[in-house]
Amino acid sequence: MGLIRRITVLKRSGKTTEVVTVYRQPRKRRKTSPLLRPIERTARRLVRAQIVFGQEALRRHDRSNRRRRDGWLIDAPANLLASGRTAFNKEARKAVPFRRLPRL
Repeated sequence: MGLIRRITVLKRSGKTTEVVTVYRQPRKRRKTSPLLRPIERTARRLVRAQIVFGQEALRRHDRSNRRRRDGWLIDAPANLLASGRTAFNKEARKAVPFRRLPRL
């Protein structure tokens, strides 16, 4: 995706102004059919939730490791549960079929 979408040159002479578009970026066609668009959005949101889960699990793992020796091993089950809850609340719950679910 380019930064420049359109280049327009304004030619002024006296009271008249002539507008000439020199370059226009071609519009991109949507590659998803309208019927599948909500499903594609949901899939994208769930993948984003997996990313949030991974980041949160890593953050908690590092924190447990800093707090005490072999802390990551002791805290692993709780960290994974909490990471899953965070990912669900931040991303997955906002996906189309789960939108009405309450926060955990």
